[in-house]
Amino acid sequence: MARAITRKSAKGNRHTAMYCESDGSERSAGTFSNKKAALDAARDAETLVMQGKSPVSLRKLGSESFGVVAAEWLAGRHDLKPRTRRGYANLLATKTRAHKTIDTDTNSLVSTAHLSIAATFGDRAMNTITRTDLDRWVADMAKAGKSVSTIRHHFFVVKAVFDQAVADGRLLDNPADHVKLPTERTVSNSNPGVVDDPDQFLAPNEVAALVDATPWPCAVVVHLAAWSGLRAAELAGLQVGDIEWPLNPSGTVWLNVRRTVENSGELLTYDTTKTKRSLRRVPLRKTTAELLRDYLAVHPRRNEPTAPLFCAVTLTRVKPTGKRAPGTEDGKPLTAAQKAERQAMALAALSVAQASDRLVLDWSQMLSHQTFYKAVFRPAVLRANRLARESSTPGPGGSMGGQIGAGHGGELLPPKFKFHSLRHTYASLCAAAGRSVEEISEWLGHAKPSTTRDIYVHLFRTDDASDAMAALDALDAPTGANVLPLRRRG
Repeated sequence: MARAITRKSAKGNRHTAMYCESDGSERSAGTFSNKKAALDAARDAETLVMQGKSPVSLRKLGSESFGVVAAEWLAGRHDLKPRTRRGYANLLATKTRAHKTIDTDTNSLVSTAHLSIAATFGDRAMNTITRTDLDRWVADMAKAGKSVSTIRHHFFVVKAVFDQAVADGRLLDNPADHVKLPTERTVSNSNPGVVDDPDQFLAPNEVAALVDATPWPCAVVVHLAAWSGLRAAELAGLQVGDIEWPLNPSGTVWLNVRRTVENSGELLTYDTTKTKRSLRRVPLRKTTAELLRDYLAVHPRRNEPTAPLFCAVTLTRVKPTGKRAPGTEDGKPLTAAQKAERQAMALAALSVAQASDRLVLDWSQMLSHQTFYKAVFRPAVLRANRLARESSTPGPGGSMGGQIGAGHGGELLPPKFKFHSLRHTYASLCAAAGRSVEEISEWLGHAKPSTTRDIYVHLFRTDDASDAMAALDALDAPTGANVLPLRRRG
């Protein structure tokens, strides 16, 4: 039975809350200066015992480390796709290499290894981590220059582990429930999720220039990405039989999106699409259909419906020069990103024909987007800009061979243009062609039209409201003779 034991001390009376455990033993629920508070605590403890959540068992279960509970949580998530599982495992893993970012206070490059989930919470007991700890962690990540999406992604994994701890009876409450997270609007005063950067969209002539700068057969991948809006994993997952040719030669050719390619380390496997709505049919314009028809005419496995539509590509190794590759200006070794960019620039210096000669095609394997991006796409963006600059160089007599635009910092294409931006390009081209948001949403595989409208809000904004204003003017038009004006009473 709940009771309070009162003891006198030099500072006044102290009241110890006593309650009975499930085994009949009497335990303390804390000491208080107020007797009522002690009795309330004792009754609360006994209520927990009756609910099977005794304070003793909670202390024992809650003393398990975050790292152990996180591992149990991940092992029990049988609903996760392989790629998602690997992403969560990576977030929870101990970091062997320190990532660096810009500190917003000092504007200097600092390591963020100490902010990883494992370094911050891994060895701590679950019941010792408080909301204040989580608040401080979020603030430290923001101060270290972590992006809003990175902070939120890390936090939601931690919150999910605490949710599981509450469900398992390790904790009574989730300390992450009331933590305020930064948003794009609060950090950069921008609209979260909205894609309105002009450098995310290409005009048709810019798409053509990028395709022309890409070696065959990868040029077909780039063209199809820009004119179908498929995600990179969806393009890699296409098979020969996914092209739906009409019985009527003048009919529409459709592309059936049925699967994606999942990169499991060294192994490429087929996987389901991102969502149910991602399973879809995408119509193709005639130019794209003709390009695919010509491409299949030379595809060595064109008669196999389950053969990969796009084959694996790798680069032939160049002969070593015997010279050590240069490092950074300060003499430090190049980072992985710097090495990749150096390779892209070297490949961009090649002609399209030379770049094609460097490709090794494996028609028995599906396309790896990671390899494709580094070996083909990134160099093609740089090559397209180089070719545009060279064609605009004054020729004999001062004539200009061509013109490059100033919309992307004087370059034809945005220098940092990403492959996923071809999907944004497709949305903008469809909107420019007058297609409805419902159609575009269906072709992109979005969950609902409102998603498309929210992402590309500027594409569906119009400056011409003449029809609407004319309708409003009509409401104020002069009335007919058979309508009498109202007279004011008396």
